[in-house]
Amino acid sequence: MKPARVILTRNLQVYRHQPALLAITLAAPLGMMLLFGYVFGGSLSGGQGAAYRAFIVPGMFVLVAAMGLIATASTANADLRAGITDRFRSLPIPSASVPTGLVLAETIAGTAALALMGGLGLAVGWRIEGGIGEAVLAVVVLILARWALSWLGIAIGATVRDEQMLQQVAPLIFGFIMLSNVFVPTQTMPMVVRQIAEWNPVSSFVEAARQLFGNAVSLPSDTAWPLQHPVAASLIWVGALTALATPAVVRNYRS
Repeated sequence: MKPARVILTRNLQVYRHQPALLAITLAAPLGMMLLFGYVFGGSLSGGQGAAYRAFIVPGMFVLVAAMGLIATASTANADLRAGITDRFRSLPIPSASVPTGLVLAETIAGTAALALMGGLGLAVGWRIEGGIGEAVLAVVVLILARWALSWLGIAIGATVRDEQMLQQVAPLIFGFIMLSNVFVPTQTMPMVVRQIAEWNPVSSFVEAARQLFGNAVSLPSDTAWPLQHPVAASLIWVGALTALATPAVVRNYRS
């Protein structure tokens, strides 16, 4: 679809001329990996700092993918406020072209950020302990997670049109991302919080990455279904989030 390719190129040009945007995408996950891996990690892991860093690196991969939700929401919101979206609406192109191009650009940028985070993970001692096929599947799951969360981000950015309101919503989104198994196993949480965390899509993505990269830890028998079958759950979440967000986004861009 040529219009989508044009929008894709337009959004990638932003990263080309402002490469610092990728650094910003990596800033929060990298800061947290250093903070939890080297400051809190020894205490959280009972002195096993190296093992804990191997535990959290797959979580950082998902955190990089999840940051696409906030980044895409900001980009979509900025285009709406600047009137760029109205200009696109006036063109004889399909309504899905603009958001599809934006999602593709964010997915490509997110893949580059994941590659950089992988290098940083190797530098702090993380290693792929599983097979090459499983590792490739882990990367596919992470890219699909970025894709689905980018659609959700556009939906949020197009719905919450006030910039200040979006700035207030962003910490809530980040808080929901953190309510997961990124830093600690869910079985250490109170029961109600644990149930929320185990059914959080982020937790499924994290557990899928850990299992496929060979970094998984044993889970209790009463763990919720999404964490017992994280790859299947991740693919279901990708389909559900995309199916939920895409029609709303297309309707918004059409109107």
